[in-house]
Amino acid sequence: MADILDRFFYARTLAIVGASSDPAKLGGRSIRHNQQLRYSGRLLPVNPSVPMVQGLPAIASIEDLPDDVDCAVVALPAAGVEKAIEDLAKKGVPLAVILSSGFAEHSPAGAAVQARLVSRAREAGMRLVGPNSMGGMSFVNAMSATFTSISEHEGRDFPALGAVSIASQSGFIGSHLMGVLRDRGLGIAKWLATGNQADVDLSDCIAHYARDEVTRVIVVYLEGAGRADALRAAFDLARERGKPVVALKAGRSDLGARAIASHTAALVGDADVYDAVFRRHGVIGVASLDELADVVAALDTGRLIDGRRLGVATVSGGFGILISDVAAQHGFELPELAPDLQTRINEAYSLATTRNPVDMGSLVRFDTAVAALQDHGYDALVFAAGHFGLVTRLAEQLYAYVATARDREPERFIAVVACLSEAWCRKFQQLGVFVCEDPARAVRALAAVSFWNKAAPDYAASDIPDTGFLPIEGSVALESRNERGARDLLRAIGVPVVEDILAKSGAEAAVAARRIGGRVVLKIVSSDIAHKSDIGGVRLNVDPSEAEAVFDDMFQAVRERAPGAHLDGVIVSPMISGGIETIVGVKRDAVFGPVVMFGLGGVFVEVFHDTAVEIAPFGRTTAHALIHAIKGYPLLLGVRGSPPADLEALADVLCRISVFAATHAEQFESLEINPLLVRPDGVLALDALVAGPNAVARSMSADATS
Repeated sequence: MADILDRFFYARTLAIVGASSDPAKLGGRSIRHNQQLRYSGRLLPVNPSVPMVQGLPAIASIEDLPDDVDCAVVALPAAGVEKAIEDLAKKGVPLAVILSSGFAEHSPAGAAVQARLVSRAREAGMRLVGPNSMGGMSFVNAMSATFTSISEHEGRDFPALGAVSIASQSGFIGSHLMGVLRDRGLGIAKWLATGNQADVDLSDCIAHYARDEVTRVIVVYLEGAGRADALRAAFDLARERGKPVVALKAGRSDLGARAIASHTAALVGDADVYDAVFRRHGVIGVASLDELADVVAALDTGRLIDGRRLGVATVSGGFGILISDVAAQHGFELPELAPDLQTRINEAYSLATTRNPVDMGSLVRFDTAVAALQDHGYDALVFAAGHFGLVTRLAEQLYAYVATARDREPERFIAVVACLSEAWCRKFQQLGVFVCEDPARAVRALAAVSFWNKAAPDYAASDIPDTGFLPIEGSVALESRNERGARDLLRAIGVPVVEDILAKSGAEAAVAARRIGGRVVLKIVSSDIAHKSDIGGVRLNVDPSEAEAVFDDMFQAVRERAPGAHLDGVIVSPMISGGIETIVGVKRDAVFGPVVMFGLGGVFVEVFHDTAVEIAPFGRTTAHALIHAIKGYPLLLGVRGSPPADLEALADVLCRISVFAATHAEQFESLEINPLLVRPDGVLALDALVAGPNAVARSMSADATS
């Protein structure tokens, strides 16, 4: 089998190493599960101490296993795992799932053992899941290789076979999600917990699900990614195969990141970078387990939303208001019904409010409202019945109305906002209707479905970098240790930079100021001083007649406050007025490499943190999306009579910076232009800082504008 996870999800012979006669223990639960599921393959418990394990003949040792084992589940204390993997490798078992903990997530010594496990497995051509994994389940194959307690939930059983597959670094979160989705009426196809991801990781799972004929929706819980390129390729494969991926990234705070380090020893990248990766690859990023369950339930219906026009019918005006508020936030429209359709509703029930949302006040003649909304041709329909769904006769009535609507339009996206029993949730879900008890959550899920439908076919083509932005030759500028190298670098990239003249004396400063004309900025040039304004190394709005005296005074002040710094002189630049201050930055993310950040510059960055990020490199379409993503975007369009900023010039700079960052990823640590002044007739870099691995070049040509 080309895909190693076929050996897991379609295993015909499954060995349990460390099998237990006690179904409550780590090595006993999967045996009990498989008996409950009526697993049709061979189940081989390995236990040298007893002749029988839960009614199955025990195998004394790994050496005694048959040669056709597809997968072995290792449920031993950590001290026994290394020997077991060695024996399984000798036996030629292709895949082992290590449930045991006490490895890289626990200590440096455990990490060393984990590394040896991987090395030995690779020598033998064997793959590993885990360690510190909860294993997984295949409902396609009625097989369990996990110690989850999901089948012990009061009044509940295993999930039914469905079209949702889960890949989770956390076994408990993955198991919890199975239960949550089951209780929403959804079925599960496959689930695997990757644990420490020493070998098989989330990207392997996602790629397997993307190729899988049963899976329709892919759920991902991730804490950190080690193989960024493989993860991104898996996301793309899922999109190409028409499989939406819904991802919950944990560790979005410093506290959360520390928790992850102790839990799975995962490499954690910046949360904003993950969000950018999700957008780039059409992945639906969610912020909570509730939101994940909602979005998955909406996608599991198999219906998409092609536009932004919602038709809403409710039993309460309040529900209509709540839905309208959230719909507006997510860019949906609620166009009024055509007059003849409003008349039809009023003729059926005179107390109805017939605009959109249609408020019927009750379920009386609700079918008339449903039919009218369908006849108007909205892109998606929302029917809100609230707690009426818990009244059996009303639930039956609502179901009949919605079933009729589904028969009329099999492909229309329909959402029901109502409190329903698990049985009714399952019936609606099987009808291909999304159910959610909260109107705000329901609309957010609709927005996610709409995003995926739009992003899936279109996003990749928009991200091809413009061939006009060729990489600069060499990296001489990165090795320069003063501000001038940074400016030269920006010019080589094609970024307009403010005029400047280097002066090494007060007299030269005066000459430079007169040559520039008008008021100027003087700024100390020194690779040893990062924050020049903090020690008096920046003087603004200087008249040319005062330039010589200001130079001498500033030099003296800086020497006193930074006596060890080497001073190369002073940069003289014109004071610049007008335009919008923005910031463009590049950082090299530990996981995904260079990313470009854009936002409002100056105090806006420090106070409002109004920035957005995108993975480098990218072209103009993505550059414009990056610009549009910040909250301050309307400022760039012109306010109170001011002309709009030159967004094409800004997009050009963002593209050029992104290509430079991607081209020089190994030589390049960070870049920042703050501010990049965006004016009606172009852009101008006023400040810059560039850092390579061996040198830093800073340019502070004009610390502020007037």
